[in-house]
Order: sequence, then C-alpha cells, then structure tokens
Amino acid sequence: MKFQILLQKHHAMRVMMFILLLLLHAVFSRPGFSSGNDLQELIDKAESEGNIERLIEVIEELKKNRISLNDADASELRQLPWLTASDVNAILARRRQKGAFLLVEELEPLIGQEKTAAIAPYIFVKAVRSRRKIEQREGFKGTLYSRFFRETTEREGVINGNYRGGNSKLYNRLQLSVPRVNATIVQEKDIGEADLADYTSVSINLHDAGIIKSAVFGNYTLNVGQGLLIGQGRYFSKGSDPAGSVRLSSKILQPYASSSEYGFFQGGAATLKLDPLEITQFYSVNRVDARINSSGLISSFDEAGYHRTELEESRKDNVTETAVGANLRYHFNTGSFRGLIGGSMLYYSYSEPIAQLDPDGTGARISSSSSYSLETDCSLGKVSLFAETAFSERPADLSWTAGLEYELLRGVNTVAALRRYGQHYFSPFAGAFAERGSGASNEDGYYFGISAELSKRVTLGACYDRFTFPSLSGDSDYPFPSTGHDLRGFASWKAFSPVTLNLQLQEKYKEEARLQSPQGSSGIWTALPVKTSRARLDCEISPSRRIRFRSRGEVKKVVNRFLAGDETFYGWLVYQQLHVETGRLVFKGRLTLFNTEDYDAALYAAEDDLPLTSSLGVYDGRGKSLYLIALWQVVKQMKLGARFEKSWYSDRTVYSSGNDLRATSAPGSVHLGCMLSF
Repeated sequence: MKFQILLQKHHAMRVMMFILLLLLHAVFSRPGFSSGNDLQELIDKAESEGNIERLIEVIEELKKNRISLNDADASELRQLPWLTASDVNAILARRRQKGAFLLVEELEPLIGQEKTAAIAPYIFVKAVRSRRKIEQREGFKGTLYSRFFRETTEREGVINGNYRGGNSKLYNRLQLSVPRVNATIVQEKDIGEADLADYTSVSINLHDAGIIKSAVFGNYTLNVGQGLLIGQGRYFSKGSDPAGSVRLSSKILQPYASSSEYGFFQGGAATLKLDPLEITQFYSVNRVDARINSSGLISSFDEAGYHRTELEESRKDNVTETAVGANLRYHFNTGSFRGLIGGSMLYYSYSEPIAQLDPDGTGARISSSSSYSLETDCSLGKVSLFAETAFSERPADLSWTAGLEYELLRGVNTVAALRRYGQHYFSPFAGAFAERGSGASNEDGYYFGISAELSKRVTLGACYDRFTFPSLSGDSDYPFPSTGHDLRGFASWKAFSPVTLNLQLQEKYKEEARLQSPQGSSGIWTALPVKTSRARLDCEISPSRRIRFRSRGEVKKVVNRFLAGDETFYGWLVYQQLHVETGRLVFKGRLTLFNTEDYDAALYAAEDDLPLTSSLGVYDGRGKSLYLIALWQVVKQMKLGARFEKSWYSDRTVYSSGNDLRATSAPGSVHLGCMLSF
C-alpha cells in the first residue's frame, strides 16, 4: 500500500513538472496580451461552494440592464465583480474632477486595459446614447430558453419505482421586456420528479421609472449590508479574490430567475429613490420545504428542492414562511468623503415552530421573531469602510462585521475585516462571509488580504483568515471552542502572448467534532484536527481569438489527526481543455485524469456547460472524465447547444449509492439546449 501511495505521489509530481516545462517553453513567445475569458477567470477565483449559477445570473442581468458610467454611485459600480474599491474610487474621483466620461476607453488609464475590456459590455455613457433612447429603439423583445438533460444509465430509484418520475431533467425560461419592464417565468423538473412543472418561478420587474428605482412582483432576492440580516445574492465564498469574497456587493433588490428552489422571497418589493434617501420595502409569503422532527419543530430547511420520493414529496411546500420589513439608506457626498448609512428591520414567522429560536431546549414553541440591523459603506480618498451589525430578538443575540479596503500604493490593494457572530444569533435569510455556512452565527474571525499588480504582466496576492467557533459542534455533544486558519496565495502572469499562468496555493487547519474511540476507552467527542494542503497551476494559451487552450494540474494532501494516529490521503488531477470558434460554431472539450485516495481528498473544478447554467466537476476516486460541447448560432434569433459528459472509474463497478446508484463504472449524461430570441 505504501509503495502504491509513493507511486501516486511521484506520478502527480511528474505530471506537474511536465505542465511546468510546457509553460516555461511558452515563456519564450513574443510579448503581448492574452485574450482571456473574463467570466471564466471570475469562476476560477471562487471556491467550489460558491454559487456560480448566481454569478452567471448577475452577469446576465448586467448585460440587459447596463450601468450608467456617469450616473452610478459607488454601490452600483461595485456590482461589476471585476472592480476593486480603489477602482471605484478612481472612477468617481475622475468624474468629480473632470466631468462626465465621453468614451468607455477613458477608463483605461484608471483601471487598466483588461478591466476596461471586461466591464465594457455592462456599462454605457450618455454621451454616446442614453439608456432611454436605447430602450425606445429596442422596444419589445424576449427570449425563450429550453434545456433537456438525460443520464445514459438510469438511477436505481427510477428503475425500482422509488422515484416517481423518469430519467430526465427539463428546464424552460421565458423572458419578456418592454422599456423599463421585464418579466421572467422559469419552470424546472429534476430527474426522478413526476411533475413536469415541479418548480415554477414568476417575477415582474419595473425599473428606472421616476422615483421607482426598482419594483418586483413575484419572486425576488434582497441584499442588505454585508448579509448578516438578509444576504440572498452572495456568489463568492473564500477564493483567490481577497476583497470579492469578504465583501457583499450585490444589488439590494433583484428579480429572481434561478432554477434553485430555495433562497428567495415571494410577494412584492420596491426601492424608491428620494435623493438623498433610498427606501426599500418588502412583503413575502412563500411556501418552503422543511424537515419537521418528532417534537413538531422545524429542524432544518430542505434547500435541495428535490421531490422524487414519497418522503420528499411530503415535505414539498409543507411550511408557510411570511416576512415583512424595510431598509432605509441615506447617501451622502461631501467632496472626497461619500457613501451611505442605513438601517433595516425584519419580521418573519412560520406556520410551525422552529427549533433555532429555542437554542436552550426549554420546550418553548416559537415560530416568529424580529431582527434589526445597521450598515455603512463609505469612502474617504483611498480608504473604503464597510460594516454591519445585526440583532435578533429571539434568540436574543448580536452579530457584527466590519472591514476596511485601502490602496496602499498604486496597484496594491489591501482588505482587512473582523467578524463577531453571536453563538445564538439567527436569521433564516442571512448570507454572511463565514468559514462554516453563511448564517452569521457561532463564529469569530480575523481576515486580511492583499493584491498587488506589480506590472501589467504580473499580479500577486494572498489572504489569511483566522477563525474561532465558540461552540465547535453547535450543540451539547462538544460545547467547547476551537480555532483554525486558512492561508491562500495566488499569482497571475500574463507577460507572454499568448500565455497566461495562474498559481493558487492553500494551507488550511480546521477542527471538526468527531466521535473517536482511543484504545481502552469508549467513544468520546473530541476536536479532530484536519490539515489540508493544496496547489493548483492553470495555464491558458490563446494563439488566436478563435482558439484557446486551458490546462490545469492540482495536488491535494489531507491529514486527519485522530487520537489513534494520523490518517493521510492524497489526491491529484490534470486536465486539458480546448475552445474553438469557427463562424457560427463553438466547440469546447475537456479531458481530465484524476486519482484521489479518499473523499476527504476529492478535488473540484468548474466545468463549461450550456449557456446560463453551470456544472461542478467532483473528482473522487480513480479514473478519467471527458466532456464535449457544441454551440451553433443557426440564425441571429436561434442558438442550439449540446453537451456530452462521461467518466470512467477504475476503482469501482457502480456509481453512487441508494436510490441514486447507477449500475455502471462509466456514468454519462447528455444535455441539449435551444435559445430563441424575438
């Protein structure tokens, strides 16, 4: 066994050395700039637990409702995920000193050529054409997007009838718009679900109509402050973007058009702009899936949205959730000091009592609570401050976070943040920056990050997060504190055309509550230290605008420190991806080789998929994986897409388990899509 592990480690090292030699060989190419894929770069910066689908939706929304470069305030400009606080400050300072921008290209001296090119599709300047004139010229328009997904080997639940539906997944999205009004209808059915419209989402959005900045009827999301009270738009978790993950920069009110069946409000909301005040009011009555224990308490919410078995169907919409509240913001601008301060109130109730509102287990059957928050987001010169504090009446507890961004030197940006999340604080709509979950409770932390553009060719960065859990397990099994840290470093080298190199390193220490049985004793709950080391090297080669190669090599080591002795696992993967555009056709493909010794050492990689969707490759075990994508722009108003994916495992004869078991060592799937524009 030791000899086999040694061979695996040596093989992984040889693979990494081979990739490195290829990259060094490419260094001698003539200098220039790579074309790059801006959205792919954002995805690569995020961790696997990030909400990539939400990021795709944000980008799609920005395409349809572009930001006015000459009118947007700091919070609106921060919706562009490529911009740092110093970029936003530079744009506002330039606008204040020299007046309106006449051309988008005037941004290049401020934020650089690459960032300007990245945000250009999502902004406009009135000197070219006003938004209202654009809307009046375009008039009525719409899109219909449909997807069909099928696995090549049926799941056990489909075969034995435990799943009520068949072996296919359906998705339809219809969007209609006229000047200042958008409407969206989404329908989806997952594999194993019987109802063709198991999930339906409808939203109507009125925007930029007098004092109405935005109003939504139907399904919508809200984001207040840093997400301690309400944060339904966070798409980054920890990653290689020091500021993008720790700071919430999503739009306060946004229509919901996702296929995810949890994490949104249903009812009506509106944001009124009464300069310098901005008022958002909302009301929601939504039916959600919940797990109810034997005591009749809601123990958790079922976020997956699956309704395949009799048990899952019994949980469908079994609890009514009511929420009402308001947010008030005051915007100020006194020369170089500008920003906002605000406050929010929230009242929510459920049709059944919820266990989190009685953390001491007194037997109280509480189904409602009120919460309040204060927020600020302001800038003075090169300094940007963001903070929020939130208080919940039941349980009575307080959580707060505060952070500071500062441009130390030109191109050198730093961010520092502090968080103190109360052990019993609870908000069912929180989306906070945290090591464990996003509920803004039972966690303290210190965070520091730095990113330095050493030149137009080289960017370096690092971030460090020190976290503490006042109660490791969150219950009586192990009610003792624990600590840990997460250290990450990254480097990007775009010096030589057509090559871009990206390196990411991670060293993480975290304790988990585990039941251990040392020799001569019964099982006891203790803190299990887990140490993770990871290195990833990406290379993108773009010999032309129509051809891109992307390569990755990644290695991972996990050490579990049990009382009986350490347990060590290794994992590695390498992949080669090709992207080719020829006229109206686009072809993509990726071949991945992987070998992981345990699920703890599993590796993750975002995969290309059909438009407006995302896939996360989970590489656990030993084998290889392939996917192929073809996109065809048949005519201007019609695009077709197809994706084929298949994996071959050499360490198993079946894939997955239970009702999801597939009797094959080579599971695959087919994905078809069609988009019509009118």
